[in-house]
Amino acid sequence: MNMISFTRSPKSSQLKCKRIQTCVTLLVCLLFPTIASAFEETGIEVSGQGSVVVTPDQFSLTLTITERGRLPSKLKALVDKKSNSVISAAKSLAVKESNISSARVNLRIVEEKPSIQVQGVELKRARQESIYIDGQSINQQTNHGIEHKQPLFELSRQITVGFNKIDEYDSFLAQIIKINVSHISPLSMSISDRDEYYQQALLKAISHAKQKAQRMSKQAGHNLGKIMLIKELSSNNYRPMYAEAMMSDASPRTHSSLTGSQDITARVLVKFSLENR
Repeated sequence: MNMISFTRSPKSSQLKCKRIQTCVTLLVCLLFPTIASAFEETGIEVSGQGSVVVTPDQFSLTLTITERGRLPSKLKALVDKKSNSVISAAKSLAVKESNISSARVNLRIVEEKPSIQVQGVELKRARQESIYIDGQSINQQTNHGIEHKQPLFELSRQITVGFNKIDEYDSFLAQIIKINVSHISPLSMSISDRDEYYQQALLKAISHAKQKAQRMSKQAGHNLGKIMLIKELSSNNYRPMYAEAMMSDASPRTHSSLTGSQDITARVLVKFSLENR
């Protein structure tokens, strides 16, 4: 029996290897754009924060004038007289009418607690029965003898005055205390050109983020590339500061108010590309 043997020729092996190499090359070519794109999308993201210290330059004070009585017309006359004195005090300091608001007026009825004192005893008679309350005889069979009290009213007016200097506020406060106003609200302090200071804080926040990214990329063995994304994390919302408006005529020296300072802060998120060294 003859044995038939098959041997693989060197040419067929070489051809198969070439085919495999070709397939690998095609596969690498297909994957290469994805790999390159992935490298382009990689980078470093850092947050930054910047602050600007600013002194307030706008001030606002709200005060309330309140009177109580039985006749609203008389109450209005008293409140108007005090209101005119307050407005005159503001104008004497060169405060513009546009910085004075006095239109908020409130009128309400004050709830009085009943005060009943029985000063007599009930007298039973043949025709009618009477009781004595607060020294007055009230017939139980008819309501014609009952007297109704005039309700107690409370009339109040709010006046808001704006100042550009804290010295004007001190002078105004010294005058209105003599008028005997009912209530003085805390002083509100704000900044006129706040948006400009906020823009400065944003630039500082970006610089802070870049400094952080440089340190991190250096530690990772890369060079910091260009900025790929900047995202603002903060908003230019503002809440005014308040300071207690207090002054005493008994003090031997006149107090000068101090405004202090405010921090305007901004936060950003910055993405940088990374480059090989």
